[in-house]
Amino acid sequence: MFKSLVPAAAALLMSSSAFAETSVSSVDVTVDLTAIKNESAAAYYTSIEEDLETAIVAKLTDQLSDDGASVVVDIDELSLANSFQSVLGLEESELAGSVSVNNLNDNSEHQAYELTVSYLPAPIVFDPGEDIVIIRRDTTDYYIQMVDTFAEHLTEKLK
Repeated sequence: MFKSLVPAAAALLMSSSAFAETSVSSVDVTVDLTAIKNESAAAYYTSIEEDLETAIVAKLTDQLSDDGASVVVDIDELSLANSFQSVLGLEESELAGSVSVNNLNDNSEHQAYELTVSYLPAPIVFDPGEDIVIIRRDTTDYYIQMVDTFAEHLTEKLK
C-alpha cells in the first residue's frame, strides 16, 4: 500500500490538549479558492471537500452521534507535486487547514487548531555512473495520501 511506502510528515500547530473520546454529529470541510497553490492541485479543488469529509467520517464511524460535536475544517493550502518535482526537491505536496470542534451540549469538547500534512521526499544520492530508476507516483497518489493522513491526525485528536 502507498501509505506504508511513503510516510507523510504531519505537524500539529497550536494544538490544544487531548480530550476524551468525542462524539461527532457533523463534519463540514470548506476550501477557499485562494488555497490552491499550483496547477496540479487545482484539478482536485472540486472534490477535496467531499473526499476529506468522507475520509474523516469513515474513521469516526463508532463516534457518530446525533447530539455530538460539529467538526469544521477550513482548508487554507493545497499544493501537489509530481514524482519528478519531488525527486528533484523542486516542490512538496502540502495540505493545511484550520480545525474547529464545537459541542453545544458539552463545553469541554471545544477545540481549535491548525493541522498541516506534507509529503517530504527523502533525498536520493546516486553514485557516478549508476543507473537511475525512478518509481513514478502520480499526483493523485500524493493527494490520496495527504487526505488520508490529514483525516487520520484529525480523528486521533477526537479519540
